[in-house]
Amino acid sequence: MASIVLVAGDPSGDAHAAHLVTALKARDASLTFTALGGPALQRAGVTLLDDLTTTATIGPFDAAKHLARFRRAAQRLEAHLQSARPTLAILVDFGDFNLPVIAPLVKRYGIPIAYYISPQLWAWGRFRLRFVRRYVERMIVFFKFEEAFYQREGIPVTWVGHPLVERATSTMSKEEALRRAGLNPWRRTVGLLPGSRAHEVHRHLPLMLATARRIARRMPGVQFLLPRAASLPREIFDAALAHAAVDVHVADGSIDEALSCMDAAVVASGTATLETALGGVPMVVVYRASWPTYLAARAVIRIPNIALVNVVAGTRIVPEFVQHHATPKRLAQELVALLRNEERRAAMRRAFERLRETLGPPGAVARAASTVLELLIAPSNTPCDRR
Repeated sequence: MASIVLVAGDPSGDAHAAHLVTALKARDASLTFTALGGPALQRAGVTLLDDLTTTATIGPFDAAKHLARFRRAAQRLEAHLQSARPTLAILVDFGDFNLPVIAPLVKRYGIPIAYYISPQLWAWGRFRLRFVRRYVERMIVFFKFEEAFYQREGIPVTWVGHPLVERATSTMSKEEALRRAGLNPWRRTVGLLPGSRAHEVHRHLPLMLATARRIARRMPGVQFLLPRAASLPREIFDAALAHAAVDVHVADGSIDEALSCMDAAVVASGTATLETALGGVPMVVVYRASWPTYLAARAVIRIPNIALVNVVAGTRIVPEFVQHHATPKRLAQELVALLRNEERRAAMRRAFERLRETLGPPGAVARAASTVLELLIAPSNTPCDRR
């Protein structure tokens, strides 16, 4: 009976890993799973060794704050590797921990590694390619340009497409979505999407609320909608909203339903920009990190855009404001201009439709599961997929 151990260190990776486990169980009910992960993997029936999602970080400087926590998690994983000897390890994104710490630890026990969801090595982490070459049997990636990147480096890779393409989108009308959210269907709605991690919300939500106040002064009829990530407690939002001085509706339901309400949005850089684009919502992207993380990234980053939606498109289709350039004044000016220009919003939506076509057909998770099952049969002899 084959056993798989997974390591997912943030809520997004936890959710993607859980979908993959569900697909694998549907193909082979005899498989057993253990993980360093989070609540989504636990709900999928995986035995958790530790929950890493409560300490999700961005960059090595943020990760350094939780070294003791990560060390304990690695020790628990090593004890499991010693006693259970899993058949395969699946590492999920989280490159600051998975590549330098977990990959060599797993390989010490002779366990093959599949890497699901590539860290952004193509942007600023090329120095970590040595870990991939040394330890990883196969990269399983979401984006076509990632496949080309790893093929150029001579690293076995399979492109499966993006799971967001197959996720059910809201079928209800905009009017019904607004009614269910308690919003006025006759008013413009601006979405505030500060991120799915606690530290992202702490950095971005006050900025977004200050932006909302400026928009409300310039366009008094605008209403604001804040979808709450299910992985975060409401208290994280309540503290900021208590002093918001602007009326913001908090949505606890489906993100797709929330996107159906929006005429425009300000979105923290990350997968949420892709979700927003697939939802057809024109947006402005913002990104703030700790200054050490930002300065370190700026020194090595190799791409002109940081918003995932722009990276995938290969050009800047939405405006992005980074670090000290992300001010309430600039964001409000950009959003007001966007709300007042229907042709510009329509042009963004057309760009989003072209973007959708590059993400592959539905079935990404099923294709990823097939790749994992192939590795279980012949972990060291699977050739690079040259599709």
